[in-house]
Amino acid sequence: MRLKRMNMNKEPDFFSNITPTSGGLIIIALGVLLLIGAIRRWKWVFDMTGERNKGFNFLLFLYDLFGDKGLRVGVIITSVIIILGGIGIMCVGKQ
Repeated sequence: MRLKRMNMNKEPDFFSNITPTSGGLIIIALGVLLLIGAIRRWKWVFDMTGERNKGFNFLLFLYDLFGDKGLRVGVIITSVIIILGGIGIMCVGKQ
């Protein structure tokens, strides 16, 4: 049992080695991928499977109100927010 604990302490944690700049770039890349998917109308971006009766859902609200174009605009807004969050993480991490 003691050897097992010692080995667990020596194993590096993957996420502890990520700098805020690298993490911000990963988040920005995911936001850009989502943005490109919304612009090019990729099916996996607009796949709305799952339960739809759990409180307020921004994208479903836009879909019910405006249809497919509303859903597309909502995904674009969400991806821009994700990109801005990644930029914010990079800026705060440099200080």
